[in-house]
Amino acid sequence: METLLEYLFLFCSCATAGWCLEVVYRAFRHRKVVNPGFLTGCCLPIYGTGGVILYCLSGMKFRSLPNEYVRVAAILLIAMAIMTLIELVGGLVAVKYFRVKLWDYSGEWMNFQGVICPKFSLIWGLVCAVYYFLIYPFMHSIASRVIELPLLILFVGMYAGIFLVDLAHSLHIMQHLRRYASAMRTHINLDQLKGNAKEHFRREVGKKRPFNFYRMINFYMSDMQGYRSEINRKWGGKNEK
Repeated sequence: METLLEYLFLFCSCATAGWCLEVVYRAFRHRKVVNPGFLTGCCLPIYGTGGVILYCLSGMKFRSLPNEYVRVAAILLIAMAIMTLIELVGGLVAVKYFRVKLWDYSGEWMNFQGVICPKFSLIWGLVCAVYYFLIYPFMHSIASRVIELPLLILFVGMYAGIFLVDLAHSLHIMQHLRRYASAMRTHINLDQLKGNAKEHFRREVGKKRPFNFYRMINFYMSDMQGYRSEINRKWGGKNEK
């Protein structure tokens, strides 16, 4: 139970910290604030999973290695490889099954199917180094004492419950996106879709209506499919003649 709480705390903390990091990075790069990832809340599971793995790696001794410098280098290289692998698996599942691009590295040098590339692998390496040298000691001092802090246990439990509800809801939305992408015979860039759907919803429905992410996406996809069907009907009719 103690170990489970420790890892849940790490997942929650790293998933939220990663979400904040992505928001700042994308705001700086694209000059606008967007909610990264496919969840509605402030959580990126890829960072949460990676944080737990990095935490476990950081505590390993690797006594067979000759000295501390080699040990640290090995930990950081393994961590960078694992984070790249997590990004690869997550990106391919999203693209191949849901037909959704959660991120797109297509313009980067030596990218693989737009989901991983050397540039961002090196960035993962830098993130791992910051985590190991600056964050791990602090996280370890708190995570190892979660069982002694009732308020922290309550927070972790509430976070985990909200995360599971959000995950189920967001996967339901992703299934809708999958059907929409299949009907449109395309792949969806999630960030672009969010921006287009928001603008379309405000233009067609009005800014005074309450914001609802699921309703906004549904409204946009229905309109786009209707527009596509109308174009196909008109041109199909002409071709038949």
